Amino acid sequence: MRADRPLVAILLLCLAQGAAAVSRLAVVGGTEEFRTHFTSALSAQLVAGGLPAPAIAAPRRSDLVLALGDEAFQEALHLNRPVLGLFISRNIALEAFTAGCACSAFFSEADPVRQLRLAQALFPAARRIGLITSPETSWVAGLLAPYAERESLLLVHTALADSNALARELPRLLPQVDLLLAISDERLYSEATARLILLTSYRQNKPVIGPDELFVQAGSVATSYSSGADMVKQAARAVLDFAERGWLPPPDFANVFSLRLNSHVVRAYDVPMVDPDALQRQLEAGQ
Repeated sequence: MRADRPLVAILLLCLAQGAAAVSRLAVVGGTEEFRTHFTSALSAQLVAGGLPAPAIAAPRRSDLVLALGDEAFQEALHLNRPVLGLFISRNIALEAFTAGCACSAFFSEADPVRQLRLAQALFPAARRIGLITSPETSWVAGLLAPYAERESLLLVHTALADSNALARELPRLLPQVDLLLAISDERLYSEATARLILLTSYRQNKPVIGPDELFVQAGSVATSYSSGADMVKQAARAVLDFAERGWLPPPDFANVFSLRLNSHVVRAYDVPMVDPDALQRQLEAGQ
């Protein structure tokens, strides 16, 4: 359990004692095509898990609403039904949860601790980890600190107000670290800043881990992420638990995930041959 999740909020999430009927599901949000594929795949997962195929119902007639994305999640909170949000921004999910909603969510962001473990697996000699946050993501430093201390890693943390300071801060920070852990933060890590971050780090021979698939495609080494198929499996587990126990898990990072590596960048940093399947199993085993 994360330290920043109050116990009282967890207690508020207990929707019932014992099993809950989940014969009618509603899926809202996303494009119609994505929603259709998601619903079909979820039904197959639930049947494979031993639950009769649920009927797809209107939200107000459902036993549980699955909301895809922030907007759908926030709208679903007004339906007076239990809500499970998928691909939800962490701050939005936790704000609703601590306010006492009958809801839970899996965050759209990758788990920063898992990202750090991925960095360790690829660069075991790296001991000094660069971390840049904005005011919205300052919590990441606190989340990573206990793990870093256990692993004898040094977090070199810099807080910036916005991306305007990146051009000044990167040349100062990078010589002090072995790699840069790029986190999910639209204020700092975006399409507009990718070139600056990746070129500056490459010129100083400092690999970048994360924050997402787009950055890996542009030149960071690797990331973990939850695909649509991953989130189907994650949602199915939560629905099956809800049917069995009558409650949803607290909001959290998804623990069903995929990996994306940039093979060209991996070779450029002389990383030994990587078996993606073995790396995936290693990260899963440590969750």
